[in-house]
Amino acid sequence: MVELPSGTVTFLFTDLEGSTRLWEEQRAEMQSAISLHDAILQDVVEAHDGIVLSEMGDGIAAVFVSAREAVGAALDAQLRLVNQDPNGAGSLRARMGLHAAEAELRADGRYVNVPLNRCARLMASAHGGQVLVSESVEALVRDVLPPNAGLVSLGVHRLRDLTEPIGVFQLTHPGLPTDFAPLRTVDAVRGNLPEQLTSFVGREGERAALVGLLESSRVVTVTGVGGVGKTRLALQVAGDLGARFRDGVWLCELAAAGDADAMVELIAATLGVVQRPVVTREASVLEFLRPKELLLVLDNCEHVLDAAGRLVEELLQHCPSVRVLATSREGLAIAGEQLWQLRSLSVPSPSASTDVATALHSDAVRLFVDRASAARRGFELDDTNVGAVAEICRRLDGVPLAIELAAVRVVSMTPQEIAGLLDERFRLLAGGRRSSVERHQTLRATVEWSYSLLDGTERVVFDRLGVFAGAFDADAAVAIGTNDATDAWGVRDALASLVTKSMVNVDDTASDSSGYVMLETLRQFALERLSAEDDVDAVRRRHAEHYVGVAELMGPALMGPDELVWRPRFRAALDNLRAAFTWALDSPAEGDEHLAVQIVAHLADQAPHDQAAGLGAWAERAVDAAERSTPGLRTAVLGAATSSAMYRGDVESQLSFGARALRDGIPSDCPAPSPAIMFAVLGTDVDDLQTLVDAATRLEEIGAPAYNLTHVIASQALIAARLGLRPEANAAAARAVEWARLVDNPTGLAVSLPMLAAARFDEAPDDALAAVEESIALTRAGASDGMYGFALMIAAELLAPHDRARALGYWRDAFRDFQAVGALLDLVASVWGGSRTLTKLGEEEVAATLVGIWASLDLLHWVVPMDEVVPSDTLRATLGDERYEAAVARGSAFTLDEAVAYIGDELERLCA
Repeated sequence: MVELPSGTVTFLFTDLEGSTRLWEEQRAEMQSAISLHDAILQDVVEAHDGIVLSEMGDGIAAVFVSAREAVGAALDAQLRLVNQDPNGAGSLRARMGLHAAEAELRADGRYVNVPLNRCARLMASAHGGQVLVSESVEALVRDVLPPNAGLVSLGVHRLRDLTEPIGVFQLTHPGLPTDFAPLRTVDAVRGNLPEQLTSFVGREGERAALVGLLESSRVVTVTGVGGVGKTRLALQVAGDLGARFRDGVWLCELAAAGDADAMVELIAATLGVVQRPVVTREASVLEFLRPKELLLVLDNCEHVLDAAGRLVEELLQHCPSVRVLATSREGLAIAGEQLWQLRSLSVPSPSASTDVATALHSDAVRLFVDRASAARRGFELDDTNVGAVAEICRRLDGVPLAIELAAVRVVSMTPQEIAGLLDERFRLLAGGRRSSVERHQTLRATVEWSYSLLDGTERVVFDRLGVFAGAFDADAAVAIGTNDATDAWGVRDALASLVTKSMVNVDDTASDSSGYVMLETLRQFALERLSAEDDVDAVRRRHAEHYVGVAELMGPALMGPDELVWRPRFRAALDNLRAAFTWALDSPAEGDEHLAVQIVAHLADQAPHDQAAGLGAWAERAVDAAERSTPGLRTAVLGAATSSAMYRGDVESQLSFGARALRDGIPSDCPAPSPAIMFAVLGTDVDDLQTLVDAATRLEEIGAPAYNLTHVIASQALIAARLGLRPEANAAAARAVEWARLVDNPTGLAVSLPMLAAARFDEAPDDALAAVEESIALTRAGASDGMYGFALMIAAELLAPHDRARALGYWRDAFRDFQAVGALLDLVASVWGGSRTLTKLGEEEVAATLVGIWASLDLLHWVVPMDEVVPSDTLRATLGDERYEAAVARGSAFTLDEAVAYIGDELERLCA
């Protein structure tokens, strides 16, 4: 064995880009190409005094004593590879990473994984033909680079699986390409993939295979027993592929979805899809995804398998650039699906149990050592414990979850003690020691074993935590965990102990208080225990009662000055609010449906302003229960349902809900009266300004929240402007802004300021522009986006006469926002606002085409007639009847997808 250098060394990792696809398409040519590639790499490493540590698939890992020699080797290799074209296999585009670190040798004579992992992640962030250099290498070679070579800073990046960001540089040379896509780092991937706080151990073959499958197949489902690591592998692969998808990678965790409707609702909320008028939420999701190029990760499909399969089939038919990576205990059973059964990690054979170096070839052993080292500082695999660790991994069948649960026990036990207890539990639960055990039984035995180590209070609390559908905080745990036998401090102590024992995880996404989350496998186990030994409905009732309190707290908070602090908390609580609402509404027990009504009523103001959250759909489901509730709660729920129906374009339901909402006037105990007032009036008689004036007076009389008053007065401004009553519109808008500033609520201001801008559009354009730009800034800072498209288009039209570039920029922003979140109302704003703006910019032909698109959309024309918002007379006079009619006809003939494509093309042309 070659003796490896110690001290500060530099590692080089390389890999051929797209080699999986090339092997499939050009196997014979690739054999020749790889032989040439390997010869070149071996030659340059030896020529620069390096040592090849390993050959990994279509790349190598090497180490150098000299950082300058390492850089020279990478440069020479790229110069020799970049123009090679053996037998038509294509250019050998190798990506390379260089990282310097203090070498630390393990007992088996190999390097510790930490610097190797960092170098591997750096290399994985590169593109074919690109050499990336870490800041540690740059510091060593900046003054001793090879001739004509240079280093260009690419900034600071977070690499996949690494918690600390590093500075990244690109090696340059006249003979190397320089034009590359953004790095494949965590920062560069669009979407919502969570940062992984533990290292990814093993699975390199599975990882590469899944990447290859997703390059050739549109749907790949990773199957396997619970706890085998399906989710972790899927997230890793998704991260690897993220930079290849223009619209990013989006994770939909379906564990919180209790049925098909909840699944679609959850996916829509994750993607930010606003339900399109007149069509279903599922159709809205499909329409949103149709033009997208993204990877959708559907995690934990097994409990909604049929619904998930149907939705993915629809995606395959209607969304040609969307790919799906699913995890489930069984396949979706649809045409075109590629199944990948994920098996357990490799375990050491009994004959290798006492050899540290050999045991470390096992992924299961390496995972145990990694997690045990994190749990107890200084833990190492050595001659005294390797046999016990190997036995643990074998007896757990290499199941990652089971191994992680066992590894954390090194805090208080030796591996020998863990192995002895584990063996005893298997005999008890599996009916004796057997040579082959079902993986599901093995995992269950492991969970039961961990569960058996809990004391009585910990078990009770653990069981009850199973009712949470997502992250929760300590107060929520106390609310559902306390009873006559367990007080609040007992629950808190038990929760802390469960975290220590890895039965509950800390949710690091919580910003200002400790949050917690359970692995889904453990949550299901807890629910089974709860159902068998306790009154599950009693615990679910306490869960619902707690989230009534959360809704009651969050409703006013979202209407106050600290909205931007509370809105992320509201989003984080949505899964549990949804679960509590659903259970309570469906419960046959007397009084439970009232809990569902309360949840919706206290959050009713969010229905029109945070549409992706789905509160409007909840309200529509709860209208019958609301009719059996108090007048105040009924008004709030029906108001939210009215707004939901309006945004869906369901006029009949809107009229019905609106009339029912206001039949008793405005009750003094209504927690959210403004949706009922605004959307009932807007939907029934847009000329009824006096109804809004009377409603505002009533709100002041009953002391309703100023937030509600703000929105009702803003509606007065809208109706007054619609009637041509400029003084009244100006006065109402100014008053709405005054109330909003008094409350200092971002959404209140974001909604009222565009009304002020619209009222002062002609008489004070500078004031109008300042108002609408303030609204835009508030939305971009986190306020509701309900008026965003409207505000952007007012700004665009105001700027059009004197600042063409900014006017087009605002129109582009409105259109991009529609594309990003699928908000059809924003599309409407960008179409009619664009027609007005383009008319003032002298782009009459495009403006007339937008008039036709507006007519074909047929959205909200019953609220605001088309001839009052598009400059048809001006355009006809400028273009002439024939050209105008032709342009309008062209726009009217577009489908929605064609209209979006047309606008995008025109924006690209105009903004160039």
